[in-house]
Amino acid sequence: MEPCDVLVRHLGLCEEVHVLLLEENTWLKTQNTAPEESLIERKQAILPKLDESLSNLKRLQPELFSPFDDSKKLVNESHSKLLQIFYLDRENEELLLKLSQPVERASFNRFAESDQIDEFHGRGGTESPPETPPDEPEPPAEPPGRL
Repeated sequence: MEPCDVLVRHLGLCEEVHVLLLEENTWLKTQNTAPEESLIERKQAILPKLDESLSNLKRLQPELFSPFDDSKKLVNESHSKLLQIFYLDRENEELLLKLSQPVERASFNRFAESDQIDEFHGRGGTESPPETPPDEPEPPAEPPGRL
């Protein structure tokens, strides 16, 4: 198989994956639930095609590439599409993780108000901190065993 043919097919497959991930992303953002089974089945159905495409890419030999065809352009387009896929897939994973967490965990705010911090530390919040005497140097400690 010609390198350009392999690259064109791989780019087409990348486009399919990107469309599926966009669909999943839209679903996750609008429905706030896990995607429907049909979308998951379509994603699983594309996995063997991806394996075959990867196998075909691995079989390509650099010396078969022509400097006069579109192979370099196709490689760059595939690379760009893969970066989009990776970014979108990571975003979808984060959305799924957020949906799977319990409500109290998802709404956890790690930053507390200052009065809550004062209350935790036993301060009234309105009183000023106690004045501390200036640091006085401590006398040197006696070495152990001497009395």
